Amino acid sequence: MNKMGIVIREVYRKNVFSWAFVTMVLGPILMIGVIGLIGFFIGSSKEAESVGNIGIVGATQEIQIVLNQSDLGNEYTYYEAQKEAETALDEGTINGFITFDSVEAPISGKYYREKVGKDIDVNQIQLVLQAYQTQTSIENLGIDPAKIAEIEAQQVSFETINLNFSESGEVQADTANQDLKSVRTGLAYAVCFVVYMFIMIYIGIISQEIATEKGSRIMEIVLSSISATQHFFGKMIGIGLVILTQLAIYVVLFFVGRFVFNQMNFDLSFLSLPFSLSEMLSKAMNDLLLGGLFALIGILTYSSLAGFLGSLVSKVEDVNKVSAPLILLGVVGFYIGMYALASTNNAIVKIGSLVPFFTPFVMPFRVAAETVTSTEILLSIVITIVFMVICLWVSAMFYKSNVLVTSDKGLFATLKRSYQLLKSERKHD
Repeated sequence: MNKMGIVIREVYRKNVFSWAFVTMVLGPILMIGVIGLIGFFIGSSKEAESVGNIGIVGATQEIQIVLNQSDLGNEYTYYEAQKEAETALDEGTINGFITFDSVEAPISGKYYREKVGKDIDVNQIQLVLQAYQTQTSIENLGIDPAKIAEIEAQQVSFETINLNFSESGEVQADTANQDLKSVRTGLAYAVCFVVYMFIMIYIGIISQEIATEKGSRIMEIVLSSISATQHFFGKMIGIGLVILTQLAIYVVLFFVGRFVFNQMNFDLSFLSLPFSLSEMLSKAMNDLLLGGLFALIGILTYSSLAGFLGSLVSKVEDVNKVSAPLILLGVVGFYIGMYALASTNNAIVKIGSLVPFFTPFVMPFRVAAETVTSTEILLSIVITIVFMVICLWVSAMFYKSNVLVTSDKGLFATLKRSYQLLKSERKHD
């Protein structure tokens, strides 16, 4: 155990105290920051482009009053003739102008703008004039506006009831809670995203960690002082601690950022939720625990396979080639998960949720949508755990023979030689 601890410590120190780790930690933060800034600037630009100075041609006094009282952010300039508005548009005084074909119900008109001009949101003006037209029609017909308002307030509403049919034939009704459903779906998405990010970031690192020592031809010396199984799991645990360190840094940064924002009295009202998150999380505890279990199983499965593939290559530069199929499986699983977000009852989603490679991505969405039975959940857990154990066992079993075999003839030739070496060792034992 002491020798295994040395391997764990060395792997951990080598990866954490490196610029690559700093890049891995800062990369997602910078990416989120850049995406946030881009979204902010696009939103600000779009908002600025949607309002401007609009010319109005041939409007009645009533329409002018309605437009002036509307709080749309536009400035209005009124003209008697279209020619005047065209001249103002050409000179850049206005950004566009509206002419009326009819100022009586039904109101209709045209909006003119330069082809390369601002993209003014005319729909809001249409809504204002629609409300004015409706009000005018009501008054002309002599109908009490209060009665109309009362009728409009009578909305048709439906309440969604989920029915669960037990094997004994009993029916249980469950009222759908939209806020709880949103939280559960968010948890499923978080699990899917965490596993996907792990695959994209750490699969190559795990494979490279093992391939580096094999490429340096020192494995004979290393394995003479420590068992292959201890060496393999030492590296796996070391990388696992690196992952936990990265997650811990994000948790600390979150709480530090929250404390700083609170101390500086930043207005974070735009981040507030219309419900109590802690209350919803307590109700969704099942999803949280199952999601964590599926994420853990998925990470261990992909890690063991990454270690297995890394032990097969003889050159570090070949790591990307052998890890590409594994990464591709992760990408396919992620996209099936995104499809499950919209359609949890689809046949592809149902089958994918029981395939060990895809279960961590897909099953959390089915659990969140309550479209999966307890039997299916239990079956998927058993299948993924059995598959994970098999992957770990095969990876550990082949590790010693894999790292001692060097060949430039390709992956399958190396695996064949490794298997022959393993059989030979077992005969001697």
